[in-house]
Amino acid sequence: MRQALVSVIIPLYNSADHIAETLQCIYNQSYTNIEVIIVDDGSIDKSYDIACEHSKGNTKIIKQRNKGASAARNAGLKLAKGDFIQFLDADDLISSNKIENQVIALINNNQKLTICSTVHFLNGTSPYSGSPSSFEETFLYDDNDSVHFLINLMGGYSAIGSMIPIHAWLVPKQIIEKVGEWNETISMDDDGEYFCRIVLNAKGIIKTQGFCYYRRSLVNSSLSSKTNLKSYESMLKSYILRKQHLLAKTDSFAAKVAIYKLFMNLAVGSYIKYPNISKLALEEVPNIAVKGYIPSVGGPTSSLLAKLLGWKTTKKLQHLYYQFNFMRK
Repeated sequence: MRQALVSVIIPLYNSADHIAETLQCIYNQSYTNIEVIIVDDGSIDKSYDIACEHSKGNTKIIKQRNKGASAARNAGLKLAKGDFIQFLDADDLISSNKIENQVIALINNNQKLTICSTVHFLNGTSPYSGSPSSFEETFLYDDNDSVHFLINLMGGYSAIGSMIPIHAWLVPKQIIEKVGEWNETISMDDDGEYFCRIVLNAKGIIKTQGFCYYRRSLVNSSLSSKTNLKSYESMLKSYILRKQHLLAKTDSFAAKVAIYKLFMNLAVGSYIKYPNISKLALEEVPNIAVKGYIPSVGGPTSSLLAKLLGWKTTKKLQHLYYQFNFMRK
């Protein structure tokens, strides 16, 4: 029987410092029937040249004008011939056994998805010295009900949810053909919206051995440092689409709880700087009572204040406190 082909799709934008290492982790895979598709998305550094220098015979490299990571992934999908798709950002890594384990799991289960554990590491440190988050691991398991899996990931059954990086997955091409392209009008949470569709169109999840390594930077490492108005507008659009996708599958109370938390977090995060985004997010919150839920406003002291005074008053007090301390400097 023909050995399944895996297409690895790498959007490349100004990742000259990392693309060689990322390519090497693919060439080091124990599974060898792989094609690598790199889409340079208008890099202005030496990313393209370095990718060409380090590429091997199973690698295609194309260039396009800068249109964003989603557009680059769509361009890669148009070229992909694989039975399975591995998305991988140009600064992230996967363990050498990751793809092989996932292909073996999917070969007779090609209506399902596979996931692996994630190791977070700071840029400039070794990814291989860390270990997965025990909290995140509780969200990674075999599940024949992909809707249940997604609701749990979004916090529908617990206090808070979790996230899964795109390179933790291996996706059968036939599922990708069902859901269509990445949404190129979304910049922030484009992966959340896309994999919401992917999971909801799968017939289950399989947890496999192996790791994906997710690089974090001390510069612009927090969500708040990246969120300008365009980012918040993108998140709002993505969340509305995710709400539509999920409710098209189920209108269960747990699904509504997950959606409730999604929009409440956006409303809280945008309340001070972008009140109109906050208002629009609150309009999307399902009309349900979520017992004991307090939106995340910061540390223990802020959470206590939110419980006593409400999250809006707490956010205003936080803002005044930061302004006061800034003026004192």
